Order: sequence, then structure tokens, then C-alpha cells
Amino acid sequence: MTIDFPRPGGRSGGATRPVRGVTLTVEPGQTLGVVGETGCGKTLTGLAVLGLLPPAAQARGSIRLDGRELLGAPPSQLRAVRGGAIAMVFQNPATAFDPVRPLRTQFERVIRRHRGGSREQARARAAELLAEVELHDTDRVLGSYPHQLSGGMLQRAMIALALSCEPRLVIADEATSALDVTVAQQVRRLLLRLQHAHGFGVLFVTHNLGEARDLCDRVAVLYAGEVVETGPVEDVFTAPAHPYTKALLAAVPTVDDDGAPLASLPGEVPADVLAVTGCVFANRCRQAADLCRSTPPPARTLPGGRSALCHFADPEVAA
Repeated sequence: MTIDFPRPGGRSGGATRPVRGVTLTVEPGQTLGVVGETGCGKTLTGLAVLGLLPPAAQARGSIRLDGRELLGAPPSQLRAVRGGAIAMVFQNPATAFDPVRPLRTQFERVIRRHRGGSREQARARAAELLAEVELHDTDRVLGSYPHQLSGGMLQRAMIALALSCEPRLVIADEATSALDVTVAQQVRRLLLRLQHAHGFGVLFVTHNLGEARDLCDRVAVLYAGEVVETGPVEDVFTAPAHPYTKALLAAVPTVDDDGAPLASLPGEVPADVLAVTGCVFANRCRQAADLCRSTPPPARTLPGGRSALCHFADPEVAA
């Protein structure tokens, strides 16, 4: 999938391209982590799956759910999928919920839209889901407005709302980044438990590598809108094959840190990736050669179901 935004005076027909040829697959019961620094295209990728891109955005390629094409589908079909077969847990639940309506009304609308039934049946379903996410005072929670609940309670309620119509895929976009460390750990464990109970796939968007390692089965590393490395999470984090993945992992603080400065990358992401003739990471890569600056790298297939977008990715690293 590729996403373009029109930009007067830009390259390639006056467009900027924040997501370029991203290919991701999520199996039922599997969690795929999408990691990378801010601005690499993680959230845009998740929004594209639900057809929630800004009006100016132009998505090309294919987005399929159980073989059914969603990209370019009519709005009525997307509305049936959005919140039903595919659900999203947003980064900030305080702004994702309608602030002027109690949670009861918001749960009832979603459940009745996708499952039908009466208001009483929808309310009973909502109470059942809230209890499952460990919010047991269901009458009080459903009668509350978003501002009357804590961040942790709101995030649990959002997970309950996402699961209300038994989705096949849940997109969790930085679902714990607005929470304190203790509550975030509780929410991660809750999401994992619910996934095991219901069998849905999860596309887990995060910039927290430790979080990805704890939760995910596979990981895709994004840089400047491209997937530069993908594979089983433990394999990628133990023996990264792409220089960018290595740099991300080197910057993670450790408990035995001796106080030395954290590792950092020189330079910055190219302002116009379409103007780059070779590898977009070459200007920051310590391993870059002339080949990297002149020729786009191939996606090298590595052992163990891994791949890396690098001229010099070493298959022996992943073996």
C-alpha cells in the first residue's frame, strides 16, 4: 500500500508520499507490531485499513480482509466493516469518545449498528464487555461521561467498545502511551488475555520496543514510510539485520546502564523521500556505501521468515 498527499511544487506530480509500498499480514490470533520513530507512517497505515484517511490522501494498492478488498470499497461497505469486523483502539481515549454523551449511549449506538437488537440488549452486552475488561461497576461506568473516568478506565472502556461486535482484527494505535507505567502494563496484559480468549488478530502500533517485544509475535520496522525489516519479534530484536533496527535497539535504555549517553543517529529523515535516488536511510547509516546512495535496496529474504530492505543485510545474522 502507498499513500500520497498532494503538495504543490513537490516531486512526482506534486505529491508527498508518507507511506511507500508497505505490505503487512496479520493472521487470526497473531499480534503484529509496527514500530518506528514518530512520522514514519505507522498511524497512517492503521487509519488506511479503516478508510479513515484525510480526504486529500490518495491510497493505492490493496487492503484485504479475509480475501475481501476494502481499498476503494463504497462508504456503505466500509461502515459495515468499521467497528464491526475491524475495530480500533485509539491513542487517547479522552478525545476518541464523544465528550457530550455518556458511555451508555456510545456503546448502544455501535452495538445496535452492527448487531441489531434492542437498546436493553445492547446495554446488557455493554455491561458484559465492561466486566470482561475488569470494570465491574458497570452501571456507574455506562452512566458516566468520558471526563468523569480516569485514563486507565477510559482505555479499558475503549477496548471493550472495540470488542463489542466481535472483530476479526483490532488495530491498537499507541494504545498505552497516554497511561502511566503501571496502568499501561495492566492494559497490555488485558489486551493479550482478551486476544487469547477471542482469537482476533492485532495490529499493534507503537514506538516502544519493549512493549512490542512483550506483546507481539512478529514485528515490522518502519522508516520513512517503508518496511525496512520484518520477522518474528524475538529473532529481529535478538539479531537485527537492518542498520536502522540496530540503531533503534541501541538507543533503548537498560537497567545496567552506567550513565553513558544513549546511542543516537546522526542526521535526519529526508524532507522529500521521493527525491532520494538510493536508500532513504543512507544519509544516516554508518554502513552506507556508494551503492546505497545510487540504487534503491532490494527486499532481501532471510532465514526464519524474515526480510530486510538493505543491500548488505547478512542472511547469516538471522540464521
